[in-house]
Amino acid sequence: MKYEHHLFVCNRESDELQRHIMFRDILRKHPLLVCEYSNLKIELSGEFRDNRKAYTEGKTEFVTRIMKEYKDVL
Repeated sequence: MKYEHHLFVCNRESDELQRHIMFRDILRKHPLLVCEYSNLKIELSGEFRDNRKAYTEGKTEFVTRIMKEYKDVL
C-alpha cells in the first residue's frame, strides 16, 4: 500500500503539539538544518518506501538531537 498523505492530529494543548511547534521554529531559524532534514527525509523515503513506521523512526534521532541542541536558542 502506498500512502499519499500523512495527517498528524492532536489536542492544541498537548505536549506533542508543543514539541512539533518548537521543532518547526528551530527549523525556521536555521535554514541549514532544513536542508539536512530534507535530505534525510528523501533518503529515508527511498529506503523505507513501504514502511511508514521505519521512515518515522529514522527521523527520530535527528529530531531528538536537534531539539536537545537548539531548545535554548529559541
